[in-house]
Amino acid sequence: MSSNPLKLKIAYLYPDILHSFSDLANVEAFAMRAKWRDINVQISEINANERIISSKYDFFYIGGSNIINLEDALMQLKQNDLELKTAAMSNVPILAVNCGYLLMGNYYQLHNQAQIEAMGILNIDSIAGKNHHWGNIVGYCEFLKNRTVAGFENHGIMSYLKEDVAPFLTLQKGSGNNGRDKTEGARYNNVIGTYMTSPILAQNPHFCDFLIATALRIKYKCRIPLTPLCDDIEWYSHNYILDGK
Repeated sequence: MSSNPLKLKIAYLYPDILHSFSDLANVEAFAMRAKWRDINVQISEINANERIISSKYDFFYIGGSNIINLEDALMQLKQNDLELKTAAMSNVPILAVNCGYLLMGNYYQLHNQAQIEAMGILNIDSIAGKNHHWGNIVGYCEFLKNRTVAGFENHGIMSYLKEDVAPFLTLQKGSGNNGRDKTEGARYNNVIGTYMTSPILAQNPHFCDFLIATALRIKYKCRIPLTPLCDDIEWYSHNYILDGK
């Protein structure tokens, strides 16, 4: 058993409702990169009708690609509205991917349907577009010192950023939020939303490490340096997308 006193608890939100092929890979990438540094990690799957106590967790993840279950997932999120907003306001890192990204916004509107009020954690409005956007995507990330983040986007929803929310990426390649302003995703405090449906944390070790370091800093109220890892495989995957393959 590790003698390292550092511990991180991950809340993996509603895999029984919103799970997609890359979600578990993202959660496991976060957990393994922490464990390789001898940090104790616990993953808790929060399923339907389970209550969340935000103070118990150091990192929240919500993903999914099955749009037909959006309303079910939103109902579950709203049962934990205060706890999730408390985590967001406390700067606890929250990564919301694809469906999770929509649900963090003000509202979403699918084709030929009414607007549905969402969580309002990210000040974005999401509306079904005329085109479907998919393919490799690359952008520069300001809070990662303008290093690149690479992945695969797959979405037909357009998201529009409002006041007090910054883009996750400034695009070099891909459609991103709406195909117009050349941005991808959104960030408010340490809540980050993205349409990258590939295992973004496995393909971008520097972004994963940012989330780990942030989770540690918020929990322990000090900066804790991360031991460097050998990331040859991760950077090969990243550069494969970066080079347009």
